[in-house]
Amino acid sequence: MSGVNGDKARFNRRRRQKISRRQSTLKMLKALAEKNLAPPALQASSKEKE
Repeated sequence: MSGVNGDKARFNRRRRQKISRRQSTLKMLKALAEKNLAPPALQASSKEKE
């Protein structure tokens, strides 16, 4: 079934998971920014550019 056809439980669960994942990622990035640290992936890519 699809979200259009009324399988709301499954699709709303996925939607809530996506929203939660985005919020926790933003929270982590803000915390790192406050500490003036970049995530390891960004540090590695910035070293490659130099």
